[in-house]
Parts: sequence; structure tokens; C-alpha cells
Amino acid sequence: MSTRNPRSSPDLSAALLGRLTAVAPYFFDAPEEIDALVSRGNGPLLARLIAVARERRGDDLFWLLIAGVTAAYPNPDQLQMTRRAVALADERHASSAFLQACFDAAARFDDLDKGIAVISDSTVIDVDFCANHRHNTGIQRVVRQTMSRWTRNRDMTLVAWTAGGGAMRTMTPLERSRVVEWNTYTEPEPDHSPVDPPDYQVIIPFNSEVILPEVPQAVLCNALAALAQYSGNRVGLIGYDTIPVVSADSLDSLETERFVRYLTILKYAKRVVGISAAATEEFAGFVAALPAQGLSGPTTVEVSLPVDSPDGDTGRDQVSADSPLVICIGSQEPRKNHLAVLFASEVLWREGIDFRLRFIGGGSVIYTRDFDKRVRQLQRAGRQVEVLRGVNDAVLLASYREARFSLFPSLHEGYGLPVAESIALATPVLTSNYGSTAEIAAGGGCLAVDPRDDDAIIDAMRTLLTDDEVLAALQREIGARTVRNWDDYADELWEQLIEPLRNERHV
Repeated sequence: MSTRNPRSSPDLSAALLGRLTAVAPYFFDAPEEIDALVSRGNGPLLARLIAVARERRGDDLFWLLIAGVTAAYPNPDQLQMTRRAVALADERHASSAFLQACFDAAARFDDLDKGIAVISDSTVIDVDFCANHRHNTGIQRVVRQTMSRWTRNRDMTLVAWTAGGGAMRTMTPLERSRVVEWNTYTEPEPDHSPVDPPDYQVIIPFNSEVILPEVPQAVLCNALAALAQYSGNRVGLIGYDTIPVVSADSLDSLETERFVRYLTILKYAKRVVGISAAATEEFAGFVAALPAQGLSGPTTVEVSLPVDSPDGDTGRDQVSADSPLVICIGSQEPRKNHLAVLFASEVLWREGIDFRLRFIGGGSVIYTRDFDKRVRQLQRAGRQVEVLRGVNDAVLLASYREARFSLFPSLHEGYGLPVAESIALATPVLTSNYGSTAEIAAGGGCLAVDPRDDDAIIDAMRTLLTDDEVLAALQREIGARTVRNWDDYADELWEQLIEPLRNERHV
């Protein structure tokens, strides 16, 4: 039985040679020289690539070479440390200085046996969270609705990340289906945490557009910040909101810390497309502060999300029930104002108004523990209130169609998809009278109130439960709205996010 160290295996040497061969054409355009160096092995080829990077003094070439050697993206500190080590070394010791500086990155990740695919002059889209998780609210709905349309007739590469967070990688058919076939694919028994597929390639974008339609997990932010700052790729993002810093008191402090890491990527990005006028203004405010750091920051533009249902279906079912249904859709967290909804509902129940209240959405156990306790208290008192979590789109759509109206009195939103989805299904909405939800409400079909005013919420709910004429007027307003759907959004987003970045490829 062989007892050789797998990290000294000839297989790893061959894998390294393959990666160096893959990056070499981006350092010098001389196929015959590359072939000659490859025939001599890793050492001469690596030395030549380092020499070119030193000569050109390009951050992009150092980034590419580190990623090629280690099969992992460097963070900003690793890239600078490697550049300095090589700059201080004489020509004979440049390779050893480079490898020593890269050792930490290579040792932390387990991809030294992997091949790479360098994707140049193309569009790479990071959909890691949607590829690995079945969670489907807010951001995930936007990503899945958009990617399912973009992949029909546009040239792009969807990627996930290695389980250790080292680099982007190719996706499995199942992972791709989670992103682009959400409503039709079959999910096997899920793993408790993301794992790498048995065989994959590390993806290294170069002179490409790298698009971040999700908010990356914290562990990925340092590597993405270096990619945005040094790699020569043009990074574009969808800007959802700045709630973790603007309304930090409504979230766990870890969310704020994670978002600040995300902002480090954003300040080196080229373009940010906000999902509403309110969200775009928030990001523009951050960008306006960047000149104090000597940075110009990204261009910020607005492409508002559509008023459309999850699957593009519209219309209402005529449902008869003993008690009218009121629904409240969205993740359960303090800023969603669900405790105010419970309070207002209890007041109305005590007035003798009959209705059922249904919450749909998940949330952190830190918040849902107290929320569920209050719901159980109401249930023991005979109130018709329920909480549904982990339901599919069929249940969600059926609830929208059955409801007399929906509730969304959120304190701070980037957009407010439940408001848009409710309107798309001809169900009037009680929502907030400022920010992005007020933008949606301006088109009609909504009763907008100050979500910080309990009495205003109570009065509006009472009106919608007891005044059929007001409800009918809101439904007529919905019928008169201008239709803009997910197809429209996907086309406009591509035009405003991808095309401008593509135009910069050879500028």
C-alpha cells in the first residue's frame, strides 16, 4: 500500500502544471514559448509568469497568478504581501518568495488537485446561495426570477463557490436547477450544509463582468473585495437595501458586521443597480462618501422591481369562507412590524370584528421565539391566527388569492416584494406610507399608513375589513395599474447592469 503524502503526489504537480498552462496565455501571447516552457515543467513556467507580472507591475496579473497557483482567490492582504515579497526578491529567488507568500492561501483550501477554467471577456454570475439553499424569500426570489429568464437566450456562466469559500466553481445540474427551474425541478433529500460535488473546476474570471445578484456570505467578502479591487474584472451588483447600517437597531449585530464587509466589495465595484428609488438613494449616499477615501465608487442607477406574482399568474379566486382571511407575508423580524399587526388584530377582535390572520414566512429563532409565544397566547384565547413556514409558491399564491387584503406595514424596506405580489394577484394591501413601499403604493391598490402609528394601522385594518366600497375602489385601482412584469425587469436589468460593463471590456 502506498503511503505517499497526497500533497506531494505527482497528481498535484500535474494539476499545478495544468493551471499554470491555463493562465499563461494571459501573460504573453507566444504559443510556442508556452509549449516549450510546459515541456520543462512547473518551475521554468512559473518563473517566466512571475517575471512577466513583475515587469508589467499589474495587480491583475498577480491576482490571476495567485488564483492559478493556489486554485483559490487571494484576499487583499495576501495579494499585497505576495507583490511585496516578489518585488523585494532578486530574480533567482522570485519563485520561492512567491510560493512562500502564497502558502497560507494554498494550505487553507483543499483544491490543489483541481483544474481551472479561465473565463475571459465574458459574464460570470455568482448565484452561490440560491444554488445551495432552498430558502426563497426576497433576494432569492429576485435572483431566481431573473436568472430563469437570462439563461434562456443570453451568454453567461453561472457559478457557485467551493464549500471552503476558496473560489468560484462550476455547478452541478441540481444546483443550476435550484436557480433557474425553481418551480419545476425535483429536490432530493437536502444536505444539512453545502458540500462540493465530486468533480468540478475552479472558475477564474479575467477581464470579465462578475455580477453579484445576491448579498455574499461573510466568508466570501474578503476574496470578492480583492477581486473587485485588483483582478481587472468589472464587478456589478444588485443593490437591495442598506438596512443593516441604516436601521442597525432592528437587526442582530452580526448582520451589520456582515454588511459592512459587503460594502468593502461595493466600493470597488463598477456599477450598482438599486431595486427601488429608495434603495438607489441609500447606495448613492454611501458612494458619495467614498471620495474621502480617495475612491470614486460605482455608478448607481435604478431599475425598480416589477409588480408581478411569483409565477407570472394573475387574478383572484372567488373563495367563500365563514371568516375573511387577512395575510401578512414576509420574514419575521423586528423591522417587519409584526408585533404591531398582532396588537392591531387583537384590538379589532375585541371589537367583535371577525377575520382570520395568517403569517407566512420564516425568521431567526431569536425573534420568532417571542413572536410564536404571542401567537400561541392569542390562539388559546380563541383567535383565528396561524403561522406558516417553509411553504411553497402554491400555498403562497393560494393565500394571496383567498385573502380579503394583505398587510405589510414594514418599518424599512429595499422594495417590498409582498406588496407587489399582492397587487399582481388583485389583492389590496395595507402598507407603509414612506420609502420603497410608498413608491409601489403610488400606483394604486394600497392603503398606506404610518407603520409607527398603532392607531393608524388599527383604523386602516378596520376600514378594509368592514367597508366593501373602499375595498372595491382599491381593486379598481389595481385593475388600472400599468403592467410591468418579471420579463420587463430582467430585460431592463441586463441593459442597465450588464451591457455598460461589457462596453468597458477593452476600454
